[in-house]
Amino acid sequence: MSDAAVAETGGSGVRVPGSDSIGAHALVHTAQALAAESLRVPAREVRARVADDGRGALAVEITAPLALPVLGTHALPDEPVVATAHRARGTIAERFRTITGRQVARVTVTFASSVVETPRRVR
Repeated sequence: MSDAAVAETGGSGVRVPGSDSIGAHALVHTAQALAAESLRVPAREVRARVADDGRGALAVEITAPLALPVLGTHALPDEPVVATAHRARGTIAERFRTITGRQVARVTVTFASSVVETPRRVR
């Protein structure tokens, strides 16, 4: 049995044979949640596709709306659209790698629509 197939439990040093895997559906939902958080849009508005890139890493494709400030307030977005996509790609790749342990080769972000950011009320 290889060391890769043996895991230590807790801090007790007991080795337990077996393997762990994350299903495709869980990977997609993780990508959707990370993208929604990074882009500051509702998770229900985000679509994700996760595929093997053929070299053992993952390719993540995100389709989401672009969050815009409330219209009529004359507020400008915090950053340009290209900067938003670039920042989101880096954040999604890093957090996805941290959470799942899988390498991410590529993240593609496509803005397919827009949503107005609703101001949050302080209670």
